[in-house]
Amino acid sequence: MFRSGLIQAVSAEGDISVVAEGDSANEAVELVRSLRPDIVLLDLHMSDSGIARVRDILLAHPPIRIIIVTASENETDITQALEAGVSGYVLKGATGPEMRGIIRSVMGGENYLPKDLVSRLFNVLKDSSGPEDDAISASLSRQETQVLHLLARGLSNREIGDQLGVTERTIKFHLSNAFAKLKVRNRVEASMTALRIWPDLKS
Repeated sequence: MFRSGLIQAVSAEGDISVVAEGDSANEAVELVRSLRPDIVLLDLHMSDSGIARVRDILLAHPPIRIIIVTASENETDITQALEAGVSGYVLKGATGPEMRGIIRSVMGGENYLPKDLVSRLFNVLKDSSGPEDDAISASLSRQETQVLHLLARGLSNREIGDQLGVTERTIKFHLSNAFAKLKVRNRVEASMTALRIWPDLKS
């Protein structure tokens, strides 16, 4: 019933098409391998464990972006999903318009994590900062630091560019350099690291 409602919700407007659905993570891997979709929505605790098959899905079609759709707000589940390489983590209470917006955002290269979950992960990580964070902060340019500060506050690339008076392409350039220095793979991990390094950003 949930899957049927989700399909109806994400298909409500013409720019998103659902090309297949499956009952298990194993089936998801096979569908991705044969159909090569842009995005897969994956239940965290589906049959044969969705989180354990994220890497298999990414290997089956590397360009794909994975959005976890789950009821779990467990910090371990969230961190394991992010470490596995998902591009989004969405709670099942999200509305149809919210889901469509998230899908479009992820398709555009963004990563998504609800702000309250970012805050929860921040609380888990806030005591883990150390001297290495000072070194990371010192390695960042002024522009990279500005971009990371705004990223951690939830702004999109376009919004960051508008605020700093530069192009979206310039923002992507600074983020790419910052990701390498922070040793992170995506916006969510970068935001979490920024919140750890600069705790005042959370306020």
